[in-house]
Amino acid sequence: MDCFRSLTYRDMPFVMAPNFWQMLSRHSQLGSQRIERAHGDGMMVDFDSPESFEEIFWHAFSKNDLTSAKSYDLGPIDSDVLEAFADFRSIVASLRRKSSLEHIGNRRYLSKNNNNLLRLRELSADPTASILLVFRDPVATARSLHRLHLRFCAGDKDKFSRKYMKWLGHYEFGPDHLPFSFALPFMRDDIDPATPDYWLSYWCAIHLFVLEQKNLRLKLISHDMLRITPKVVLSKMFSFLNLKEDVDIFTSQVRPPDSYPKAATEFSSELLEAAWLIFGQLSESEMNLCKADMAI
Repeated sequence: MDCFRSLTYRDMPFVMAPNFWQMLSRHSQLGSQRIERAHGDGMMVDFDSPESFEEIFWHAFSKNDLTSAKSYDLGPIDSDVLEAFADFRSIVASLRRKSSLEHIGNRRYLSKNNNNLLRLRELSADPTASILLVFRDPVATARSLHRLHLRFCAGDKDKFSRKYMKWLGHYEFGPDHLPFSFALPFMRDDIDPATPDYWLSYWCAIHLFVLEQKNLRLKLISHDMLRITPKVVLSKMFSFLNLKEDVDIFTSQVRPPDSYPKAATEFSSELLEAAWLIFGQLSESEMNLCKADMAI
């Protein structure tokens, strides 16, 4: 959508000054061929694909970093840091043409960053922010995270790559995985990340935390409903975001639901019961943008 602007791979390595980097590199920028990303999930990316590079900002400005060997947490966010983030968003959203650097107007800043879970309350306090949090079937999510964790642990032997991923704040999975600190009180501490149960326990912990959040300008989106009835869910999302785009153009870009084994025999029955209970609570939550549709 032309109304949004995100940080992209092309903004690397100077993500804190994207327009300045655009000016310096405008005569040497290369076109790129879309390739499958390292996750091995069929998603294709190129230099202009959005990515969560903004975590570099939070690392640079954090005054209360609480990250430890056990968890990831950049600590409370001061008001002056939030003001700096508003300036940063404005810079990223102020798009300039590659050829002439002609200013062509501000766009809406679009953030794609799992780590924003750490700062939901602060971001929600911004009256200009619209926050959508996508939740997915816990079994499918845990299976995906377990697969990715094993894939990255087996394939990531390069020290530079690991240092680079830490610099990006990418601790979701892999050899340097760190859970969010807020999740630890909800998690079992006797499960190894190499096992499927760990990821189901982590899913439960994160979503219990989300359900505890009150009075936030936050809406939940069901990933599963999006893929089953994309036009219905996209219409609600566009309405919430006050977008005038043609929904039909984007409906065809949503993948149909996956077919995967329903029998979740790799998980403990106790965790499965807890996960499906939480999933039901998410589905019935007043925060759920599609609550009425999921009840049908």
